Amino acid sequence: MTRPTSPGAPPPAPPRLAVRLLQALLPAADGEALVGDLLEEFHHRADGGGAAAARRWLWRESLVAVLTARRGRGAPSPHTGGSPMRALPADLRHAARALRRAPLFTAFCTLTFGLAIGAAAAIFSVANPLLLQPLPYAKPGQLAMVWERDERGERINVGFATFDDLRHQARTLAGAAAVGGWEPTLSDGEAERLVGQRVTAGFFGLLGVRPALGRDFLPVEDAPERTQVVILSHGLWQRRFGGDSSLVGRTIRLDGAPYLVAGVLPAGFQSILDPAAQIWRVLGYEPSQPWACRTCRHLRMVARVRDGASLEAASAELDRLFALMAAAHPDDYKLSPRLLVSPMRDEVSRRVRPVLLAVLGAVGLVLLIAVVNVANLQLARAIRREGELAIRSALGAGRGRLARQFVAEGLLLAVCGGVAGLALAHALLPALLARVPEELPRQGDIRLDATALAVTAALTLLLGIVVGLVPAWHGGRAALFGVLRDGGRSGGGRRRLRSALVVGEVALALVLLVGAGLLGRSLVRLLSVDVGFDPRQLLTLEVQATGPAYDSAASAYANRERLRAAVAALPGVVAVGTTSQLPLSGSLDEYGVRVEGRPTETLRIASGSDRYVVSADFMRAMGIRILRGRALAATDRDSTPPVVVVSASVARGLWPGEDPIGKRLQMGGEDTPWREVVGVADDVRHSGLDATVTQQIYIPERQWLWADAVVTLVVRTRGDPEALAPAVYRTARAVDPTQPVARLRTMEQVVAASTAQRRLALTLFAAFAAVALLLAALGIYGVLASLVAERRREIGVRTALGATPAATLRLVMAHGARLAGLGLVLGVGGALALGRLLQGLLYAVRPGDPLTLVMVAALLALVAGLACLVPALRALRVSPMTALRVE
Repeated sequence: MTRPTSPGAPPPAPPRLAVRLLQALLPAADGEALVGDLLEEFHHRADGGGAAAARRWLWRESLVAVLTARRGRGAPSPHTGGSPMRALPADLRHAARALRRAPLFTAFCTLTFGLAIGAAAAIFSVANPLLLQPLPYAKPGQLAMVWERDERGERINVGFATFDDLRHQARTLAGAAAVGGWEPTLSDGEAERLVGQRVTAGFFGLLGVRPALGRDFLPVEDAPERTQVVILSHGLWQRRFGGDSSLVGRTIRLDGAPYLVAGVLPAGFQSILDPAAQIWRVLGYEPSQPWACRTCRHLRMVARVRDGASLEAASAELDRLFALMAAAHPDDYKLSPRLLVSPMRDEVSRRVRPVLLAVLGAVGLVLLIAVVNVANLQLARAIRREGELAIRSALGAGRGRLARQFVAEGLLLAVCGGVAGLALAHALLPALLARVPEELPRQGDIRLDATALAVTAALTLLLGIVVGLVPAWHGGRAALFGVLRDGGRSGGGRRRLRSALVVGEVALALVLLVGAGLLGRSLVRLLSVDVGFDPRQLLTLEVQATGPAYDSAASAYANRERLRAAVAALPGVVAVGTTSQLPLSGSLDEYGVRVEGRPTETLRIASGSDRYVVSADFMRAMGIRILRGRALAATDRDSTPPVVVVSASVARGLWPGEDPIGKRLQMGGEDTPWREVVGVADDVRHSGLDATVTQQIYIPERQWLWADAVVTLVVRTRGDPEALAPAVYRTARAVDPTQPVARLRTMEQVVAASTAQRRLALTLFAAFAAVALLLAALGIYGVLASLVAERRREIGVRTALGATPAATLRLVMAHGARLAGLGLVLGVGGALALGRLLQGLLYAVRPGDPLTLVMVAALLALVAGLACLVPALRALRVSPMTALRVE
């Protein structure tokens, strides 16, 4: 009965006489590749059926090979000779046979490469349109965004009067356009809320975009009372109007009023400033309008630099013009003293650039770990094949020939991994797109396109060559009889290289784990921030009151009162309110504020205060605390003196050390009414959980200058708000079926959406860190398992001489502990560097947070200990007699 090879035993050596027979009787040119195949099959049979049966098989096949070769001596061998490229097909065939005989090794390497290459392909597909590709406009390098800066240096929108002065006075600009938000209701057919933009007449010409059908906006249409002209996106034209080309020149009904369709945009057009935009209308502002003032900062300014001028020159000129405006209107620009001119390209990736760069870095680390792991396995396999390599060398194979064989195997492994990686990337992309922020531009360009495939192919080839060169570089020219005499045991050089690779794996895994730990702790702290209201049991939805039925403010207010009353009557509803803005929803409506009784030279302007026009019960429904004075009441109407409730930050900024109750302020232009402060509310996080606390001013809805067309309904419930959502939606639609209801969400979902970027970064880092941890553990296991196999004779002798099981266990565990410990030490520096790169994504957590470092190091040490345990326990089972008999 044949005895199978022991799992921990060193690889059996082939019969020396058979090898000498092959060496003596086979020509080197004909026999080298054949010998390689025979030795590969010998090791495969030895692993499966035992060394004795494998040796008998090798004797038989050697004799057959020699007799066959002697009869056909002189025939050229297809495996050798000629250029390396001509020999590549033979190398690949031989590599395929070799890998087929090691299915577990091949499967593990393919999986490792597949995970790394798939992650890289998926992330590159996301990053390519956002970071690398030019904007889909004419001469995109000349396009810029122009912002004002507040006293904190943060970018804010511009007022129309500011935009108007800059576009007429700047000589370095070929043109400029202003863009504002617009969400009309399409009344033709079923009422639908559309996302759109109001733009000045030259907007599309500035981008170099022409309508595919019809015409652009005319300059004469960009004026008050002449703005009922629209241009449709290709998608909206197809979806709602069936692609009817006769629609151009006809009218459609928006908000119950007729609008002329001037044109339809090309199918590939994308609005960078609002990816969801489907319809555009002319802005139609003039400086005399109250909402076109300098402090009414609700517009974004797009500019094109003139041919021959640089962005730096345009920025310098706009700064000079802005300084002149600030000198002429000191009250309007007191707290926004500077401009910011940035490339429009930055607008595409500004919000997600830190996340993408961090994730690309994480993908790079995963690729390094994958290369190290596969190279380690290749090196271990090369050690096992030392006998075969020595015989090939003795038969005339040069070092380059052997290196080509290793590279061929590496390429095949990488190609298999690349194919698996592309399948993984194809499956990952929809999941990634589902997690990216909704406002992310160019989402339609995120796909596995030709560029992504080319980059993936190049990366695959590079990885295959690298993992093939590692064993080839370190293998050298094996000594035939030395290898056979030593029984196949490898030298210390290769063991040291394998150990060094494992140390690198542990260090890289620590870096990724620390990154995931920092992001996780940051997200936990961010979600524990006091947002200024209670998001639990709170339902939100947007409602609208537009069209001829609501041509007066009174009719719009009456509609909202009916809506609030109907929803409040539902079982389970505690409180109902409406607001012009919703915290953390991404809405932005900022106004400047003046304080009564201050001399001009000491006048304080609260730049960019958030305008909240709300119903009486809004603060109760939201759970916003009143710190001083009273809340707004139902008795605060258009027939009573104007009042406001200000946030604590407004009170501290405008009246430091004073009681703000009874003070008066003015919001907006100089012709707006003075409003008395009747209460102070807690600060609300409006722009983001991690953003600087902004200033809120709450105004009764009947005391504002106009009735907002779109408001958000907030509903406080007793139980689960999602369970009540269908009833609230039906009730809102029943109040007026001609008006759309949109964005039905719980407030907790709104809060979660505001952290979408950090959640995406954390999810990806955690996934990559888990892969790195697994690969590092497998690397430690592989090195120690190989160590036990190579030192089997030594362990057997130690045991025969009286070594205790505890001593044997310590011998193996100590080696693994040294590798893990050195990797942890080396990884700390990389982890600190990564923490600094992630600083923009961290909140209330330092890049070098010691608690995170300690926790991650402890986790990695625990996993490394478990990886060491299996080979250590195997070493305890080594029998002295078995080990010596194998020799």
